Amino acid sequence: MRAFERGQRVKAVILLAGMGSRLGELTASTPKSLLPMGNSNTLQQMVRKLTDCGIESIVVVCGHMQPVIERYLAETFPDVSITVVRNPDYRTTNTGYSLLVARGELDGETFIKLDGDVVFDETILSRLVSAPEGSSYVCLDRTAIDDEVIKVRCNADGTVAGIGNRIPVASAVGESIGIERIDRRSSGALFAKLAEMMDDPAMFQAYYEVAYDSLVQAGEPFRTVDITGSNWVEVDTQADYERAQHLFGTNRLRTLI
Repeated sequence: MRAFERGQRVKAVILLAGMGSRLGELTASTPKSLLPMGNSNTLQQMVRKLTDCGIESIVVVCGHMQPVIERYLAETFPDVSITVVRNPDYRTTNTGYSLLVARGELDGETFIKLDGDVVFDETILSRLVSAPEGSSYVCLDRTAIDDEVIKVRCNADGTVAGIGNRIPVASAVGESIGIERIDRRSSGALFAKLAEMMDDPAMFQAYYEVAYDSLVQAGEPFRTVDITGSNWVEVDTQADYERAQHLFGTNRLRTLI
């Protein structure tokens, strides 16, 4: 099923600027997004799932090993509209800065934002893109929450009341998995906030969730898409990579082709 059948223009942005240093030698000569995942890799699976949902315009934010990623995208997806933008300061900045460099492609538009190291079930994306218009959405897993993850707190009506890693576990309803849909009504405010943050070098290491939370506190509508029970893995460590290979390797690829 293709999403946004009413003609709404929706883009996607994939954040791939990071170095993946926690994977050690695995990423010494290969970008994390291109590490083998059965007969595929994280980036290939992401692009296929996005296009299967009807998203035809994709922005990729690169930094570490950008030429390798650009060449791969050009060779593997020649018929997909993919724009590559660069975070020139990827060694000293974080996801907030990386999302900001895509402003020229996304400001004022609805877009799906994906962390480039998240491997996920197709159903997660299809549920996100089919959610009602008029609000931004955060994909939420209620399975397990700890102090380290990006946590979400909600109001009684289900709207998001806060998002970030400093939210107490006791008041959180779940974990944000790194996949969101930003509504066009809020995207301008989001990029304005990110620009304000990055005017201060002390904020270069801030995550984009800091800007999300600022918008929530200002009254911008954010809701959750509960994906509890669906498979997903954030690939940070060797153990994560092995789990992702188990869940999204060769057999899983057959559903994508």
